[in-house]
Amino acid sequence: MFKNPFQVAVAFAVLALIVKLTIFSLGMQHGETENYIFFIYMLLLLLAILFGIKTNKIIYQRVTTFGEDFKTGARTASFFALLVFAITYFYYTQIDADFFPIKQQPYLDGFTELVKTKIAEGVPKEEIVKGLYESTYKVKQQLSPYAHSMLTLFGLVFIGMFNSLLFAFIMKKFPALK
Repeated sequence: MFKNPFQVAVAFAVLALIVKLTIFSLGMQHGETENYIFFIYMLLLLLAILFGIKTNKIIYQRVTTFGEDFKTGARTASFFALLVFAITYFYYTQIDADFFPIKQQPYLDGFTELVKTKIAEGVPKEEIVKGLYESTYKVKQQLSPYAHSMLTLFGLVFIGMFNSLLFAFIMKKFPALK
């Protein structure tokens, strides 16, 4: 099926891209589906780690150690995370470039009410402008393709490390899973 754990990561990253593009083409990228994408990525990560470890066991054709299983799973998860990072960044900058401006708009609209309140309180204009500039900058930085991609990368790597540890332990404890 797969010749090495890297092929597993590539296959599941391509599957993640297909899922993301399918959701986009159906116009369901906003709302409830955002939560489901996270769970789909977690499922794909789990399957990539599992198949990566299994592929490694088939390649070596011997009983692998706990450390070898963990390293293989972690390597597969890390490579999957890097590929999904690149896919996510490309997706939000080139394919669905309006996603984050749409997400930013409610926060930016809320600043209008905040400015009206500050003016009514008699806060100096310079202070209001400075606060508005800083708040707008923070919203645009936090809700950006780069920030989202980086959070995706780090999240998938750390969750992948934990899952690799868990799968390596389970495969050592239950010999029937080898």
